[in-house]
Amino acid sequence: MSWNKGQCLLVLLPALVFAIPYGSKVDELYSNDDYDKEYENGGDKEEVAVMGTPEFISEPKKAMVNVGDTLRLPCIVDRLEGFVLLWKKNTDIITVGSQIINKADSRIKLEEEQNGNYLVISLAEEADGGEYVCQISAYKPTELKHSVEIRVEPVIKLTPESGLLTVKEGDSATLQCDITAGNPTPEIIWRRRERMMPNGEEEIAGSIISFNQVNRHHSGHYICSADNGFGPQAVTAEIKLDVQHKPTVEQEQTFIHTGAGDQTEVVCVVHASPHAKVTWLHNGQPIDTGNSLVNQRGNKHTLMLVDINDESFGKYTCKAKNELGEDERTTEISGKAHEATIKSESQSSHASQYKLEWTAKSKSPITVFKIQYKLKNDATWKESKVAASSLEDNFYVGHHEFKNLKSAAIYEVRIASENQFGYNSYGKEFEFATKGAVYPVQSPSVSSAPSSLWKSSALVVVSVLTLFVAMA
Repeated sequence: MSWNKGQCLLVLLPALVFAIPYGSKVDELYSNDDYDKEYENGGDKEEVAVMGTPEFISEPKKAMVNVGDTLRLPCIVDRLEGFVLLWKKNTDIITVGSQIINKADSRIKLEEEQNGNYLVISLAEEADGGEYVCQISAYKPTELKHSVEIRVEPVIKLTPESGLLTVKEGDSATLQCDITAGNPTPEIIWRRRERMMPNGEEEIAGSIISFNQVNRHHSGHYICSADNGFGPQAVTAEIKLDVQHKPTVEQEQTFIHTGAGDQTEVVCVVHASPHAKVTWLHNGQPIDTGNSLVNQRGNKHTLMLVDINDESFGKYTCKAKNELGEDERTTEISGKAHEATIKSESQSSHASQYKLEWTAKSKSPITVFKIQYKLKNDATWKESKVAASSLEDNFYVGHHEFKNLKSAAIYEVRIASENQFGYNSYGKEFEFATKGAVYPVQSPSVSSAPSSLWKSSALVVVSVLTLFVAMA
């Protein structure tokens, strides 16, 4: 910075004027010998006023100011009469007294107080950071120092810059988020929009995230956020990761039970990139896709069936295909009853008898149940028929007591239900055992096997072990 003569005088004048009378003590202005000699010669002692250096009331501060905000620094002393305050930034003089040196910078102002002032800098810039000193113009200058840091909003650079990364399933993928500006340097956090990260974490710290052998579950919008306190919210940028793969079809139901005149819908969810073409088949034959009852919302595809009749029943296939492959899933729609649910325990308390109870759901009335049973590992089934009894909410119940069974044996049983659409397929085989069987075979369909069954079986095992020990 160059100074003209006027500026030099302006700076030096306060020190020249006030340094001697107010910055020195009496013993610095007059020697004790001269003073005592004058007193001995009959002179009168005159009182000499001593004005000490003012003391700062303001405390030094560390200020953090956002770019564009106003910086306000205090310099207040206990008394100012006869002294001048001077502001410096690092080694450059900003103000002397009430005069601003760099008048070209209209951002700089002084707010005068009775015993000091405030240095005010509006529209703060990054270059305004540094050390600010308020100095008292005394023989021995006294200083008050403030440290100022200017906070700069982060600026993010993404790689890829387009914000879209497209890779094939099985390839690797790298997302990068660099900070090109920002003070203090912010921490970088990655999150995924509306979902957890692929490894189950909510967020990952760091500028780079990499995935090896990506699949469709890695697809999504990844958000990079940088926060250094500049604003109420972090600065963010987003990269979409598109993992291209062949379609995957998921179905909500594999079997839909309905009745004549009813309305139902078949739903499948298709995951595919690029987008897949979805077609519907009924018993292997294409359904007209121009039908208004075929709908799509996002990756959810729906086939609506109204006024169900005999021709409506059958197998409906949702088939999806793109350039990378295809997939399909099938749902059966039937008026036949649901599979029967066994309610009985699997262990009989009798050696030759067993009581079996079950329920089945059907919108059309169930008239009869067909029961097949046999000894486990036998090839031939025996068959009985049982009349159905109606319960509420389209449920029907049946029960049958087996007699003349083999003691300590395991049996298998299966049930089919008949309504106006005929018999449904036999359900899964259920195993039960007569009294004396060593091991429990299975639990009923709706409850766990009782603890007494396990206790009785354990007792048998312990008894056998005890017998072996005694024989040894």
